[in-house]
Amino acid sequence: MDVLTDLLQRSRARGAAFSHSTARGEWGVRFPAAARLAIHGILAGEAFAWTDDGDPSAGRSRHVLAGDVVLIRGPAEQFMGHAPGAGSVPFAGHPSSGPPGGARRMTFGSGTGSATTFFCGAYTFEGDLCSGLLAGLPVLTVVRPRAGSGLRATLDVFANELLHDTPGQQALLDSLLDVILVQVLREQLAADVQAAPAWYRAMSDPAVGAALRAVHADPARPWTVARLAAEASLSRATFARRFTGLLGMSPLAYVTDWRMALACEQLRAGDAGLAAVARSLGYASEFSFAAAFKRHHGMPPGRWRATATSA
Repeated sequence: MDVLTDLLQRSRARGAAFSHSTARGEWGVRFPAAARLAIHGILAGEAFAWTDDGDPSAGRSRHVLAGDVVLIRGPAEQFMGHAPGAGSVPFAGHPSSGPPGGARRMTFGSGTGSATTFFCGAYTFEGDLCSGLLAGLPVLTVVRPRAGSGLRATLDVFANELLHDTPGQQALLDSLLDVILVQVLREQLAADVQAAPAWYRAMSDPAVGAALRAVHADPARPWTVARLAAEASLSRATFARRFTGLLGMSPLAYVTDWRMALACEQLRAGDAGLAAVARSLGYASEFSFAAAFKRHHGMPPGRWRATATSA
């Protein structure tokens, strides 16, 4: 299992209901700073996008065209309009302002000029597993899909589906929005590899990538450097040097970090006993797990759960 898939599946990324908007003439909208990740797809026309941490008049706005996808890492108040710094009205139909349950159709501006149409989605992430992934993204990212790319094809299907109210439409649009998220993240990470998380860069290394996939496929396995080196088809010493050079930590430190991240998610999400959590992560006993957890997080798992639950 690759790391991006594991992160997104375990963090339970969920697309909220989305909006489908049409704007003409002079227009501007202000989106709330609620979502951890917002996505705007320009289906037709053009617009400018900026966030509250940038002065659009100083060239910090981005000109977006039909086919472009805008990612906003929240929380950040965000804007779109016909021109940089255009006067804006609150976008009450933004997905983050209400519960899931269908696309809201919105209209902005006036006049008979060419229309700009766009969709907006707001993602929620339960827990903290995706924090490192999201932190690696700029506050505002514009992804321009390559001709013939999978993202371009998905956007075409999505745009066509929006135009027709047919049975099963909501289920299909929800699924397509999830596909768009994965494809956008993949294209953005590949376009700016140096800014991507270390694990993403390491995944392209055949040996270290194989070891990472093995850890994420079975984190409870009693991993040793020798077993990880065997997955990488390298000697222990060569593997350890290459892994540490790419990830900035030793192989077993990475295994422990990932297990402790999974432990936090289990402790936060449910009432499973410490023995069950320990078994699921490959620890021989509740006591060995509790000791490892305290070394890593500075407090026993029971106290950590009580603190997280109360928060």
